[in-house]
Amino acid sequence: MNGSEIVGGRFVALFFLGIVLLTPPFLLIFDHSAEISGIPVLYIYLFVAWAALIALLALATELPKPQPREGEREAGEALGYIPARPEKAS
Repeated sequence: MNGSEIVGGRFVALFFLGIVLLTPPFLLIFDHSAEISGIPVLYIYLFVAWAALIALLALATELPKPQPREGEREAGEALGYIPARPEKAS
């Protein structure tokens, strides 16, 4: 499993987490008349869930990609592909 597959897996997991957090059956837990400092609990929950998803997305994109273990090769290297290196401008 290479780094891009892991990052893609993180995005898929966050997508499904967002679906769970923002679907009506889960939202109904917070849909009642209680208020905190005059703000309905549902509004606070929506804002916190939205902010948490953004923070997790930022964290998922900034985490370093795992490096291959000793003895493992990248998929391209196993097939004999050698990436082109940019030439230095003189």
